[in-house]
Amino acid sequence: MSRFHSMVSRRDFMKAVGLAGAGLGASAAISPVFHDVDEFMSSPTAEWKRPWYVKNRELEDPTVELDWSLMYRSDGIWTGQNNPTQDFFLGAEEGAKRRAAAAAYSANAVKTNQSGMTLRDRALSSGNYMYPITFMGPASSTTPESLGVPKWQGTPEENSKMIRAAMIHFGAAQVGMAEITDRVKTKLVREYDKDTAHKKYIFEDVPKGYEGADKLVFPDKVPLYDFAFTHPLNKEMFRSSPSSDIGSAGNSLRYSQFSIIQPRIQMFMQVLGYTCYGYTRPFNGAIPTIATATLTGLGEGARNNGAFISPEFGPCVGLFSLVTDLPLEPTPPIDAGMWRFCQTCTKCADECPAQCISFEHEPTWDVPKIYGKEDTTHIPGRKQFWTDGVACWSYKATIGGCGACMGTCTFNTDIANIHTIVRATLSTTPVFNSFLWQADKFFGYGVHEDKEAWWDMSQPTLGFDTAHVTVGKDY
Repeated sequence: MSRFHSMVSRRDFMKAVGLAGAGLGASAAISPVFHDVDEFMSSPTAEWKRPWYVKNRELEDPTVELDWSLMYRSDGIWTGQNNPTQDFFLGAEEGAKRRAAAAAYSANAVKTNQSGMTLRDRALSSGNYMYPITFMGPASSTTPESLGVPKWQGTPEENSKMIRAAMIHFGAAQVGMAEITDRVKTKLVREYDKDTAHKKYIFEDVPKGYEGADKLVFPDKVPLYDFAFTHPLNKEMFRSSPSSDIGSAGNSLRYSQFSIIQPRIQMFMQVLGYTCYGYTRPFNGAIPTIATATLTGLGEGARNNGAFISPEFGPCVGLFSLVTDLPLEPTPPIDAGMWRFCQTCTKCADECPAQCISFEHEPTWDVPKIYGKEDTTHIPGRKQFWTDGVACWSYKATIGGCGACMGTCTFNTDIANIHTIVRATLSTTPVFNSFLWQADKFFGYGVHEDKEAWWDMSQPTLGFDTAHVTVGKDY
């Protein structure tokens, strides 16, 4: 039976949303070609097969313990990335001093041809152009009304398969879904946007959201859903950290790609007859991405609570999440043993040049003070290790950027059989965690001393293996 319940032909619909004759892989010449919505949604790419050792948990119950009663909506301005926040904790004089030191370091590094910060490295990191994006997205001239048909009517399960297939076509790797419940509205959706305009996120009794002069409005009249997704990053580039424009280029590519992905899915939704509420800039989302990525089962939290680990791609992934009124089927949090492993392993803390990652082996509910002040950069209600984001972001700039925690992580490995066996072992047999962490160090996995070696490596398109999550792959 057709999954598209409308009078328009499915091929015409595929043309309208820009998917007719398009393969889901990097090249249509070697990928499947889809002729209609049925083929598109029944494609194996629309399914989500995980490694056998990844176990589903209950909705809103991730491996990092939560106490929802302690949580509250965050203000996007209060992050370690923000200069005024750094000045609040460090003092304006120290903040200015560190920023001046960062500018001087970066300028001198390229002049002295420092490894990882040579002219070609700088050119690489400067090439990640980001297109302007908006909360409501570009207006499409094609709508169900313009086609003379009703809007798309699929079940939440069908819609989820469709969105997953479309998002992979547009550039995502994995997609998880969640309902925007009252708990999410009052605890997770940010109160204020991270952008300098500092607009307030508001739920109003309107049928469709909008962007105002000082607010970003979601409709309170219709059910809303969140879909989070990953964009894998180049693991080898992160291994060039710290003090590396190569690493910076690998890190920022996610935002360049997202600035292309968001308007694509927003226009896709408009043709279906629905709305996708997006970011104001590629860095600024309505829901903290690690939170929604964890709750939708894309991966688990990490020792560095500013990082995230995917069972398939490790810590080198970009995370994004968008809100829509298209009904979706929620995907649950997972347990792949990674959070348990982090409680044993301190490899990222050992490597951190700012020493801002906890060395403790027992997570805690208590958010520690930073620089003698209450930590306003973190929301309580999570039992985890607490990273000093101000120290991280203010110090990393002074050494030319850093991603050492992600580059050295035990999960920053490829898909060779031995690494798959190790991941499965630590997931199911935690007694070996300490041994496997030490073995990882012994075999030399981690950051590279020769940063410029990256230029001579054979790399896949965009620097990651797109076949890693292909359905039917023998894990």
